Parts: sequence; structure tokens; C-alpha cells
Amino acid sequence: MVTSGLPLRLMEVFRTVFYTPIYVSVAGGFLESEGLDVTFSSCPPELGNVSRALEQGAADISGSGVMGSIISADGGAEHVLAHIAKINARDGFFLLSRPTDTEFKWESLKGATVIPVGFSAMPPASLQFALRNHGVDPEELNMIPGLPLDEAVAIFRNGQGDYIHLPEPAAEELIADGTASLAVALGPANGHIAYSSFAATNGFLDSNPDLVDRFIKGYARALTWLRDNEPATVGEVVAPFFPGVAKELIVRSVARYKDQETWPPDPHLMEPEFQAQQDILIAAGMVKQRQAYSRVVRPEFAQAALG
Repeated sequence: MVTSGLPLRLMEVFRTVFYTPIYVSVAGGFLESEGLDVTFSSCPPELGNVSRALEQGAADISGSGVMGSIISADGGAEHVLAHIAKINARDGFFLLSRPTDTEFKWESLKGATVIPVGFSAMPPASLQFALRNHGVDPEELNMIPGLPLDEAVAIFRNGQGDYIHLPEPAAEELIADGTASLAVALGPANGHIAYSSFAATNGFLDSNPDLVDRFIKGYARALTWLRDNEPATVGEVVAPFFPGVAKELIVRSVARYKDQETWPPDPHLMEPEFQAQQDILIAAGMVKQRQAYSRVVRPEFAQAALG
């Protein structure tokens, strides 16, 4: 890494192939080429979440989601995190069933036991949205909530649950060893939404416009590279972030995400996707009213950097 560049402390929520745009930006040298000296980390457990990390000054920019800012604004918060660039344009979670050759039908979930991995409130809210849109009342499912990824996978392997709800590469691992079959991908089911994005405090953004400009330019080039390269090539870059997972499964994870257009072609976080996210939160009862796009998203940074 260049040590004479502008220092940037970049953080992610947790480690998942869903966040491949972040890993490509860091490991592909796209941020470094913009003169940024990046320190990259996952959010440490003692901080609880990336919002707290940003607010306490433990990170400068982090992967996040507009969900948190919308909920905070709805709750009357005076200040909320500002979102500047899109990471994921679709839900990246999957429902897996026990091994079967039978075509999945949404009504098969009625009365089933489902294990949702407990990263944040957004994945379950998105799942509920898909259920309602396909004629299934979420109350008809038996949930085993609140489990971290490793525990959720362990109890599913041990025979508990009919379905498990999780991202890649965990989904690919269960499919590959015959523990599960893919039932449905939530990304195509719910369409394009502002699922994940880079966020920072307004104070940091206003005090560091040059750094933010460089970051978005480098990130935009990473997205172009990601779009233009095959899963095997992308997997070579991403695999070192997952030392315990077979490279073949990382490549399959990347291919699945690319096939469903999970990652955006550019960083612009547009209002229609923001409103689609609010639809999910309102349907889940997580917010009472819509929040203004301008309260949560600051598109002027991407507009200035990319035109």
C-alpha cells in the first residue's frame, strides 16, 4: 500500500461475498491508485455496528445501508448517517431448503420452520416483503431468530429447520456438500432496491471533499472492472478474503450474484431504489412514514466525481 497517500479507514459490516465491490476496490488497487492509503476492517464486536463506529470516529467510511438512517430519522434523530455510493442493488440473501428435486413453491413455506441469520433487521424485513408479495403471511412461518451465521448453519446441518436464510458463500457451501438445495433467491424476487451503500457522517464528508471524490472515482472504476470480468477472474481477487472457503465456491458465489445483477454498474444511489427500500421498511412496520431522499442520501458527491 502507498503510505504517502490520504489515509482512509474503510469498514464493512461483516464478511460476505455479497460485498465483493468493496473487496475489489481494496485488493484491486483502485482506491490506492487514487492516492488513498486504505486501512480496511470488519466492524469489531465491541462497537456493535458500523453506525456507532462512524459516529465514534473509529472509521471514516463504511459499508452500511440506508435502512439504519431511515429508521433513525423516523425515530426523530437530529443527525443521521449520509449515504454516498451504492454497493448492492439487490438483496443478496437466499432461502435454502432441505435437498430436493421438487420445484419451489412459495406456499410450501406455510407452517415451515425457517432459520434466518441474524446480521441485522434488513434481511428479515426483505424476506417478509417477498413473502407477502407471494401470498404468504410471515406469521405462518415458524422462525428460529437471532442466531449468528455459524450457529444457524450448525443447527441446520444437525437437522433443525426446513429452510435457512443466508448470504454467500455460506449458501454455496451448504449446496455444494449436499446439505441444502436452493429454494429461491431474494434478489430477483424483490427487484432493484438500495440495499447496501457506503455511508459516513456529514461532518466527515463536509471536511474531506477531496478524499471523498477520490474514493468515489476509485470505487467507480472497481465497479466497471467487476462488471467487465468473468467470475473466475473476480474470484481470484476475492478469494483471499475467505481463507477458509474453497476458491471454487467463491467463484460460484460471484457467478450467482453477477447472474442476478446484484452489483450496480456505477455508484449512483438513485431515488427510485431508495423509495423501494422504504416500501420494505414500511411494510415490515419498521418505520411510520417516508423520509426525504435528501435527508439520507447525498448524491452530489457521486455527481461531482463522475459527472
